[in-house]
Amino acid sequence: MLSMTHERLLILSCSQRKRHQEGFLPAIERYDGPLFRVLRRYREARDTGNRNTESEPDIYILSAEFGLISAEHPVPVYEHRMTRQRAQVLRPGVTDKLRHLLNGASRYRELFICLGREYWPVLEGWEAFVPQDMAVHVARGSIGMRQSQLYDWLYGSPPPTPVPSEAGKPKFRGIAIERSAQQVLDLARQELREDNRTATLCHMWYVPVDDQRVAPKWLVSRLTGLPVSAFRTEDARRLLAKLGIEVMRA
Repeated sequence: MLSMTHERLLILSCSQRKRHQEGFLPAIERYDGPLFRVLRRYREARDTGNRNTESEPDIYILSAEFGLISAEHPVPVYEHRMTRQRAQVLRPGVTDKLRHLLNGASRYRELFICLGREYWPVLEGWEAFVPQDMAVHVARGSIGMRQSQLYDWLYGSPPPTPVPSEAGKPKFRGIAIERSAQQVLDLARQELREDNRTATLCHMWYVPVDDQRVAPKWLVSRLTGLPVSAFRTEDARRLLAKLGIEVMRA
């Protein structure tokens, strides 16, 4: 059911990566790509009182299996890729539902659409039934760029910049970091020379190393020996800032 208090509507595509817990999970919990992690952290901020809940959007997910569903729709474990043929099958029902959302009793003032390339054919012609007074935002570019745009739209501003270097050698999860900023960048260059592809799998943030982009979490993992699953990107950004290493938005 639509909330009459929400003024923003978010439409985003599902992700191939999913949590494999058996049974059913709400869609926002089942899908586990980078965009959904941003959404869950945003909701967690509400629960801790660090977010204005009046601006929270209604969230709908475009699924290759189920069409356009709410964030709370129960979803089992499944594998179903979006294809052009599947998009043609889904398009009539999705179009009708989106038209109802945009022109129904809950008149949204903002719409944000964040879709993977293969999902756009499902929404073909969507512009025709968007109310003239509705502000529309469409995420463009790589997954990292779209992740950044989604974050900014949800929160109303970019993430805060971590505090730069402090006196003494920084520690990370109890591990003292002995290397200088130059030595850390040299480590990244060495890995890049060895064609380490995981080094350049950047999403929302990257460390510029010469003419290449290196993932902050990967770099901190190599620096500390910790797996990337042991910490968040925000933690990696904070450590790198203390070392005097610039981390940039994708």
